[in-house]
Amino acid sequence: MTMSYNTGEKSKIGKTLLQQDITFDEKLQKVVNILTELLKVKRCSIMIVSPEDLTLEVKASTNPEIIGLKRKLCDVTIATRALIDDEPFHSDGKRRSFFKPLEFSQYSSEDSLSVPIKYFDKKLGVINLTDSEGGRPFTIEQEVIATDIAQHLAPYIYAEQTKELLEKKVKQLESANKQLVELDELKTSLTSFIVHDLKGPITTIMANLDMLNYEPLTPQQFEYVNLAAEDVYKMQNMVMNILDVLKLEEGKIRIYREETDIYTLSKREITSLKNVLSRRNIELAVEGNSHICYIDENLIGRVITNLLRNAIEHSPDRGRISLTIQYHENKKETVISIADRGKGVPDEMKDRIFDKFFQMEGETKQRKTSTGLGLTFCKLVVNAHGGNIWVEDSGDGGAKFIFTLPETLKEGII
Repeated sequence: MTMSYNTGEKSKIGKTLLQQDITFDEKLQKVVNILTELLKVKRCSIMIVSPEDLTLEVKASTNPEIIGLKRKLCDVTIATRALIDDEPFHSDGKRRSFFKPLEFSQYSSEDSLSVPIKYFDKKLGVINLTDSEGGRPFTIEQEVIATDIAQHLAPYIYAEQTKELLEKKVKQLESANKQLVELDELKTSLTSFIVHDLKGPITTIMANLDMLNYEPLTPQQFEYVNLAAEDVYKMQNMVMNILDVLKLEEGKIRIYREETDIYTLSKREITSLKNVLSRRNIELAVEGNSHICYIDENLIGRVITNLLRNAIEHSPDRGRISLTIQYHENKKETVISIADRGKGVPDEMKDRIFDKFFQMEGETKQRKTSTGLGLTFCKLVVNAHGGNIWVEDSGDGGAKFIFTLPETLKEGII
């Protein structure tokens, strides 16, 4: 029996597999029809490996009743034998009786040919051929043609499996991302709810501490009240940072710009910290001259306070902090820097220190120092003004936080 098989037949199969208006299973069904005609057989099926459940599944067949049938890869069947041996497998009547308990496709012929489909070392499936024309055994010519077609099919099947795998991964990632977004929204809502509830008690505590200062106090009582007031103000600042970071990220805070003397603003913010500076004997020097900036006075004032509080927290007692204000004529921007003499910031953490709730190792690896949201707030506010903020090493071994306020607003900046 001589068969006509040439590049035209390959092209026909290739065009079928490249059709865009039908599913891949429908493409395989068309290939099955081509195979039955080309190889002169009555029965043909294509089985594909499913990596998820380690089975061989009938994807296309001349017998519609067996489509969807699965064989476990660990089962001893004609199809799995060809896949395991990695070579065409002929089954005559004697061999077929061995597989009969697991075979229920009920082909009429005792003779069959199963050809594995593989792409490089990856086993993808099997082409099953049964009922050759005239009931004759399968020939070497049929095996060669079937093997060549299997090799031609392999890259298409591999591409389809890869595509399906990627689509599943994308869906899984989209689902996971959706859950993360929902959890983040829930966390944000809970945070906002809790922080709003904290504002009331903090305001009440601050008011009562202020009232105590109107009464005669012993030096010791005065010290206790000041310590309590200092921590309450710190707590209030943390609460406001959380609220404002949430609002800035959601674009709900407007930047109300007005002409502000940055030097005067800095001196005013330092005044609010005089108690903690005095108690720890920290010297704070201000260098620079008066300069008018077009900024949101309240927000930039809090940026300065946050950076000063951060410097104080990381400075040793009897240390020194310097706040420097410079106007760069060529760049048309004001540069404010705050330097301390603490332990500084490691190079690998300089880019991450402005992240939300970033934690830096303290004196021991077990101890963590959290920057909370103070520095995150600073970055968001400075960026909203069109400036930049960063940290570098100071000349005295500590850290120097620097931020810029451009004179000319960039496009897109409120």
